Amino acid sequence: MGVYRITHPLRLAKGSHQPGSGKGCAMNVISYINGDAQVTDFPACSARPLAALVQSCNDLLARPDGYLSPENSVIALDLGWQTVGTADVPNATIHAWIAELLANPNWGVVRYAKLTAMKAIIDIAELHRRIASGDTPPIAAWDAADSAARAAAHAIGPTGNLAGRYALQAAYESTALVDTHHQVAVDAVTGSAVRSHALATGDTMENRVMQLTRRAIRSWRDIAGLDNARRVDHAAVDNAVRVVAVPA
Repeated sequence: MGVYRITHPLRLAKGSHQPGSGKGCAMNVISYINGDAQVTDFPACSARPLAALVQSCNDLLARPDGYLSPENSVIALDLGWQTVGTADVPNATIHAWIAELLANPNWGVVRYAKLTAMKAIIDIAELHRRIASGDTPPIAAWDAADSAARAAAHAIGPTGNLAGRYALQAAYESTALVDTHHQVAVDAVTGSAVRSHALATGDTMENRVMQLTRRAIRSWRDIAGLDNARRVDHAAVDNAVRVVAVPA
């Protein structure tokens, strides 16, 4: 594949990296395994929002020196492998997944909103579900839901419920899916959802974001009708781990 594409040994590290630096994130390794023409954070085989979630986990698992331990490297690579084959889904899948990201009672950001703000998030999630089912809600409905979510977020003070504010932000940012490029809107929504989970209380930030990532990947695969019993390709990951030679 050419040594210019990836450096041996590669060490999983936080952040984005240039080819030949000897550093890379888990998604760079997936890109390498996939045989992409250029190693990237967003391999062609993986849905962009799922790759972004894995990158967040990769960065949170890094040690103070910026590198991941061997054990955490395997965790990040396993998450990355679960994204393989998730790209190129229809728009209905994206809308249905956004609805779950927002309002799933077990892992959606709605859990972090105050009772008075939950309706604004649930209403927007329902609009996405309608699109996913083939309905076309009127623009007025989107505008009203967007305004309600923004008003609820504005009502949260600077020292208030930050996780709830980002939950509302994820919701109103998702309304842009009806009139802008999907990639831009979904990137924004995914980023706000990660911040919401990261700022919540209970458990560690790392565990909250990793649980979000696992559930988000499973939900995407469920909705898209992909192989939900997908197993890690241990041969590919074992080879990647040899490439990712991280000192203990």
